[in-house]
Order: sequence, then C-alpha cells, then structure tokens
Amino acid sequence: MNTFSIPHFVLLVITFMPLQILCKDQSLKGIDLITKTCENSRFRTLCIAALTSDSESKSANLQDLAKISLKLALSNASETNHYISELVGKTKDAYMQQCLQDCSKNYKQAAEQIKDSMKALSSKGFEKVKTWVNGAMSNAESCQDGFHKKKGYKCPISPMNKFFSQLCSISLSITNLFD
Repeated sequence: MNTFSIPHFVLLVITFMPLQILCKDQSLKGIDLITKTCENSRFRTLCIAALTSDSESKSANLQDLAKISLKLALSNASETNHYISELVGKTKDAYMQQCLQDCSKNYKQAAEQIKDSMKALSSKGFEKVKTWVNGAMSNAESCQDGFHKKKGYKCPISPMNKFFSQLCSISLSITNLFD
C-alpha cells in the first residue's frame, strides 16, 4: 500500500509553489519582488532595507537582487577592512595589533570570496555562490575568534562582523531561491 496520498501531494505542491512562482514569475518587480524575496530570510527587515537602498532594485529581477546583495556584502567587507586598518595604526598593544592584522587578512579574503561569488552568479553557478559566501562568513568568524584566544581581549569590530554575516546570510537566502 502506498502511504503517499493525494492530500500529501497537494500539501507538498502548495508548500513549494511560492518558491517556484518567485523564481519563474518575472512580472514581479520592485518592492513586491523584494518583499517576496526577503520572506525567507532570517533577517527579513534588514533584507528589505538593504535591497531597497540600491536604486537598481526598482527594476531588478531575482538574479539582480542576488547581485545587489553580494555588492552590499562586498562594500561592507571593504569598509570593515578599512576600519580595521585604522585601528591597527592606533593600537599599541602587540597582541591586539596582531589580531587586527589577522582580521585584515580575513576581510581581504572575504572580499575576494564575495567577488568570486559575483562571478559565479553571473554564470548561474549558484552552488559556487553558496560556497564562496559561506567561506566569506567563516573568515569574519575567524576574525572574531582570534581575540578570544587570550583572556581579557574582546573583538573591537564584533558589531561589524555580525552585520557582515547578516548581509552574507541574506545573499545565501536569495541564492537558495534558485534551487
């Protein structure tokens, strides 16, 4: 006896239909598409705010929104790295300086990984996008972890690391819609 009944099938179709419609329906544009796209993001409010902050989002399709999210993550990684460089110049503590220099390397790598994600996105290599974005998030996490290896030290850029990770998470949630 087959345990997969028609009601189960209908429930399955209803569950996945919105994602299929979102990926296939190119008539959604602007805030409607952004709102629909951000529904499944862990950071829905930030997702909507970030995507609408880019003027190109008004006429964007789903792949354009993914590109915009990656562009925002890349910009954030670059700004964070610039701030880290400023902190390195102001810091006298040798351990803190070493941790900050490590963070700078991590953020340079994260920026390169986001650039690689953008290239993969343009060739519809969605699994590669996910791999590179996850790598960028790991680099930010490594930056954070370096400060905790020695007692009494705290990462001075924790809020920036968190924000970068949230932007990356948004990029991943959009990329997941292409599955």
